[in-house]
Amino acid sequence: MGQLLNVSEAVEFAIYIEQNGYKFYVETMKKFNDEKLMELFQFLADEELKHEKTFRGLLKKTGTFTPPESYPGEYEAYMKDFLKTHALANDEALQKKLADINTIDDAVNMALDFEKDSIVLFTMVKKYIEDQNKSHVETIIQEEISHILKITQYMHGR
Repeated sequence: MGQLLNVSEAVEFAIYIEQNGYKFYVETMKKFNDEKLMELFQFLADEELKHEKTFRGLLKKTGTFTPPESYPGEYEAYMKDFLKTHALANDEALQKKLADINTIDDAVNMALDFEKDSIVLFTMVKKYIEDQNKSHVETIIQEEISHILKITQYMHGR
């Protein structure tokens, strides 16, 4: 398979996912009055904002990408379908998931799933970008792993 993505596309994914991650953590905090959960989710929300800023800076350093298309709009359609595979990349699904959170365990497990999805998504993206830019996506992956570690620390401390 030829190159479908470059690092700027991967970073744009990261920005969008970080924005939705922020929404998830902030909205979920409103559902519970648990100090430890609120502390964890506030930390994660702040991290999402920090990561978004980092990714925006990275985006400025990357080049543009004009994909080859068989027909006008092919690449955009592909990208939309690709993004739908991530739990945080679809606003409608995010709202449904937020509505389905009834317990702290639901919230924590969903947060863990979202962070794992990010790692899977960016690992896939990493396969399709130029070799010289793989380290940028690896940085994104490592930041998502740090979120998982924080969530599992919370789970073990409950």
